[in-house]
Amino acid sequence: MTTISPSSGSPRRKPSGCPDSVSPRRKPSGCPGSVSPRRKPSGCPLPVSGCPISSRPLSAPRAFTLVELLVVIGIIGLLAALLTPVVMRSLASARNAAIKAEIDMLHMAIMNYRSEYGAFPPCADTRTIQGMNPLDSPYTYVSSGLAARHLKRLFPRCSDVAAQLTMASGTTQFGPRTAIYGWLSGYTPDPANPLVPTAQRVKLYDFDTSRVLNNSYHPPGKRESSYIYIDAASYVASNSSPIVIGSASYRAEANPAGGFFNPDTFQILCAGRDEIFFNDDDLSNFWPGTRREYSESLKQ
Repeated sequence: MTTISPSSGSPRRKPSGCPDSVSPRRKPSGCPGSVSPRRKPSGCPLPVSGCPISSRPLSAPRAFTLVELLVVIGIIGLLAALLTPVVMRSLASARNAAIKAEIDMLHMAIMNYRSEYGAFPPCADTRTIQGMNPLDSPYTYVSSGLAARHLKRLFPRCSDVAAQLTMASGTTQFGPRTAIYGWLSGYTPDPANPLVPTAQRVKLYDFDTSRVLNNSYHPPGKRESSYIYIDAASYVASNSSPIVIGSASYRAEANPAGGFFNPDTFQILCAGRDEIFFNDDDLSNFWPGTRREYSESLKQ
């Protein structure tokens, strides 16, 4: 814009910075009046300032129908029916493996006994039925018995081995079910009194005393049947005329190929889950597994 001077008549330029020549200024960014409507924040639960209310109605969560529940229950029942026998077999195998491991340790302990004392201990005080008596009847040890003769050979300075056996075993007759605990409990340092006092006997095997019942050693979880020990010298007599003590009888296991298993050493037997001897689930120190597994291996 130009102005005309009164004296010269020529137009003059308007100095820069003149107030009435100021052009309208742009509204600065961030001006409160220029704020655009805010978008609805994601996940805005309730209507607040700047969060418009959704016109979409909220739907209730869908529940299972009865048919769906029955299908799920049926699938679970089917899986349980399929897995239960497998789990039970696995548990039985684990128990048998634990018992078999303990039988192997008892086997090594008796082998160490032979290395220390020169002979395997006898499994009974006599190898014939005569002289056997019920377990609840008093039994008198005599010097002519197998146990007494074995003890006398080991400790010639012991003047009365029969009395030692009586004091150590009480009135319980010495036999296959008490032999393991009786012999592996060891002897005292006194050669004149090798079995008493019992607290001074040096054990040849670390027994779990909670499983020692009536001088017999029981497998874990089996209180009705104990480990059975039969030495090789008693095989023939026990097979033709089983060793009978009370209502129980014991005989060595014959080998189908001829003779007996472990013909030069001894046999350790253990009843299976039913705790009845001479059944398919028996365990021993000469079968890799159970009697049934051994029999099935012969058919292959």
